[in-house]
Amino acid sequence: MISINSGDSNLNNALHRWLKLDKNSTTHREVLEDIEHCRWDKLKKTMLSRQKFGTAGLRGRMGAGYMCMNDVVVLQTAQGLCSYVKKVCTQRQLINGIVVGFDGRYNSKRFAELTAKVFISSSIPVHLFSLVCPTPLVSFATILYGAAAGVMVTASHNPKEDNGYKVYWGNGSQVISPHDVSILYEILNCLEIPDDHWNIDELKNNEMVRNCQEEVTTKYMEYIQSSLHNDVLEQNKHAKISTVYSAMHGVGYEFILKAFDAANLKVPISVKDQQDPNPDFPTVVFPNPEEKECLEMSKALAEQNGVQLVLVNDPDADRLAVAEYNLETKSWKVFSGNEMGSLLGWWILKQHLIRTESFDSGASEPVYLLASFVSSKMLAAVSRGKGLFVETLTGFKWMGNATLLLKKEGKVPIFAFEEAIGYMCSPSVPDKDGVSAAVQVASLASHLYSRGSSLQNQLQVLYRDFGYHVSYNGYFLLNEPTVVQKIFLRIRNFHGKGVYPKAVGPCEVVFVNDFTAGVKIPEESDTEGEAKISGTGLDQKYTSGEMITFRCSNGLSVTVRTSGTEPKLKYYTELVCQADTVCAQEAKKMELENMVKAFIDELIQPTENGLTG
Repeated sequence: MISINSGDSNLNNALHRWLKLDKNSTTHREVLEDIEHCRWDKLKKTMLSRQKFGTAGLRGRMGAGYMCMNDVVVLQTAQGLCSYVKKVCTQRQLINGIVVGFDGRYNSKRFAELTAKVFISSSIPVHLFSLVCPTPLVSFATILYGAAAGVMVTASHNPKEDNGYKVYWGNGSQVISPHDVSILYEILNCLEIPDDHWNIDELKNNEMVRNCQEEVTTKYMEYIQSSLHNDVLEQNKHAKISTVYSAMHGVGYEFILKAFDAANLKVPISVKDQQDPNPDFPTVVFPNPEEKECLEMSKALAEQNGVQLVLVNDPDADRLAVAEYNLETKSWKVFSGNEMGSLLGWWILKQHLIRTESFDSGASEPVYLLASFVSSKMLAAVSRGKGLFVETLTGFKWMGNATLLLKKEGKVPIFAFEEAIGYMCSPSVPDKDGVSAAVQVASLASHLYSRGSSLQNQLQVLYRDFGYHVSYNGYFLLNEPTVVQKIFLRIRNFHGKGVYPKAVGPCEVVFVNDFTAGVKIPEESDTEGEAKISGTGLDQKYTSGEMITFRCSNGLSVTVRTSGTEPKLKYYTELVCQADTVCAQEAKKMELENMVKAFIDELIQPTENGLTG
């Protein structure tokens, strides 16, 4: 046995245990080199604690140690998940097996195959994608097969050094409590790794491993076609609008081609340098299409080809960025998640009500549109009188599960979105889906362009009819956890013990909702048109950190919260007012930014607290 003298007996024991468990030569060698060079601080961070089984699973830097993504952590996680499904799922679900997919990152295929090996070792069949696939197809396939669970190996839009492990329950939605807590408990009781679990060579010829790539893709494309009204399919065929598409070095391209074909949309012009999966993401610093610089190659290609509409997926194709060229101003408009969520919600509601022949008179049965609490309230205004609006905690695990609860009760949920460019266009995929969203946006554009309008013009119509909703969001990095306590303690005692701010800058605060403390001032009655249902996360005690919302008499709302997955303090703001011209809207944007600056300076005090954005 190697001699380890870190000066910390707990670390010494953890390292001995790791070296005994880890049969991956790369991470095994990494630990030996760290020991040889006495990198004790690094090893304490990676070995003495482990990743929390958080937002539907794990996500972190690839490397050795329990805080990172590696073979040991993946095997232990798969063993814990396997143990849990065996305890709680029906025999039918276990016979139906689990679904496993992966993206194009380093180690993703290996992590998927290690997961498959764990389950077949317990005689649970695995529907394994043989090639890379979009994350939403794992959600779709889990429902399609009536599976016990689904696993997608992806880190979505994280940096290239990261990977992740996303878990769906048998309903096709990301796991929530009590499943997430129970899975973590099982993981901690399944830390030993049988030697046989390392042997993935046998997967190719094992009859319990079923290649589901072709079947799931075919069924998904049938769903795409059925999700569009016949009139829309005809419109798409005749309009033949051109689009530019980027897969952002991810998995989306082949699936977008098939989906556009199913929807009678013209084949998009692809950004070739970003078309195929590449784990190094060579053309972008950070493969997140929310970062506007990630759209530059797409916009340049569109201008070269005289194309008005740009669509960009993130690397696992569950999110969608949209940009449109304004022919009058000769400039690009990159839509925020809130703007596109409002447009898509309007469009999908319109299609649904036309199907039921009730668009002019309102729905014959109530339909439900959902959004996360920190997203724009414009969708609530759009749906009023034609549908019911539901808010959930942040994260699609809440929107997905709330969607399925509504469906189980015989109700009709049709759309959900979050401000971070995530859209659910049908309960057939109770998670964000950048492929179906791209089809719906292109179909909406076909509808509008053929009438001499545009996405930007339609957004102005919504502003005219439902009020101007403008958002200004951001975050600060948190390097010191005690700063969070200091900030929120000060807010809760702003004018003395237990007295929250009554005014911030020029804004009179008329309502405070302290989710963490369970305090509302004053107690607020239900908002017209908003439905209160179970399973949203807002119907239970808030335990995800700190979150406080303020509403002001001038139409401003501000929410400040800690992130559940990153060391960040985030703020979300929205101003609702009347502004009928672009000039008036720009003035309101500036007004909002000034008001938000006052909130930040007075409540968060970034300079005094040493925060950076």
